[in-house]
Amino acid sequence: MLDNYKISPRQFMMLVTLATIGDSVLVLPVISADLAKQDAWIAVMIGFVIGLGNVLLLIAVGKRYPNVSFFSFIDRLFGRVLGTMITLSFVWYTFFSASAHVLETGDFVGTYLLNDTPSIAIQLLLVILIMFGVRLGLQTVAYSAQIYFYTFFFLFVLLILALIPQADLSRLQPVMENGWKPIVAGAIPSVAFPFSELVIFLAILPYVSPIQKRMRHFLKGAFLGGMVLAIVIFMCILVLGADQTARHMYPSYVLAKQMKIGTFIQRLEVILAVVWFIAVNAKITIYSVFFQLGLRHVFRIQDMPVLTLPYMVMLLVMANIFTPNMVVYGSIISQYWPYYDFTYSIGLPVLMLIVYKWRSKLAGPQIHETKQ
Repeated sequence: MLDNYKISPRQFMMLVTLATIGDSVLVLPVISADLAKQDAWIAVMIGFVIGLGNVLLLIAVGKRYPNVSFFSFIDRLFGRVLGTMITLSFVWYTFFSASAHVLETGDFVGTYLLNDTPSIAIQLLLVILIMFGVRLGLQTVAYSAQIYFYTFFFLFVLLILALIPQADLSRLQPVMENGWKPIVAGAIPSVAFPFSELVIFLAILPYVSPIQKRMRHFLKGAFLGGMVLAIVIFMCILVLGADQTARHMYPSYVLAKQMKIGTFIQRLEVILAVVWFIAVNAKITIYSVFFQLGLRHVFRIQDMPVLTLPYMVMLLVMANIFTPNMVVYGSIISQYWPYYDFTYSIGLPVLMLIVYKWRSKLAGPQIHETKQ
């Protein structure tokens, strides 16, 4: 067990909350509004309930390997060869997802905040920040999350309170104008982006102590993050309306532009930018930790920091060759990416539970007793 990776359940909950919010606070409102229109708030609430069910599935998997690493557990279930292939597949998934988040960061900051700054320069600064976090270990990342957590919620509450006077309930009407089909379509990304991507925390669970509180705080973190996203999307519809929400690439930032306190404090949208940056930084860092723990297991690497610099260089390169433009990227994440997430957050966990039950009948409880 890596000493600088041990964290408390409370720190774990904060990391889960920030990762649940992640990039979803920016990209989810436009996707939900585009698919479900003014019923996006219904879609996100359905996604919230199903998403918590997805987290319960991940918790069920996590309970099966209380004393071993996630990757060792995969090997015990599927054998060394097939287990290695599955682990490498997981590793690629996290790398691909992290590069998408880095791409979004460069595009968002370069478009709305630093217009004359090349996206790659912004991405480089983010990658360097993440590199330091990963090299210092999960424990340091968790300590920083404690600071981020309270800062995040203070700014978030300030944002919502300032927007309440501009909310108009009439923008929610007509309710279910086009039936259930668009609502279900809007619920799919509402499950995938915030909740399904929490599969990355399966690699973190063995480092959370005491063991008895791991799963409860996992669910708490997902619940808090999901509530934040639901409130943001609800306010986007109430303040901007469904059409305006669906028209902008980052509608929650446009929403923040509407925030004003009295007639003398305005243009506080940078608050949303800070809120988002805190959350997405935490999420990319956890992706990076998952990636390195997976490669460490497969290749039996003892010196973890040796992986950091090559990984960050690859991450920066992948972020810039990921997609030709943001229009194509928007199409990818709305139409195809949720099912990519479901493969690793629902498909493989269900398969793991089935194989675990079958092997437990053959081998008994010894399947999860091998130490890391």
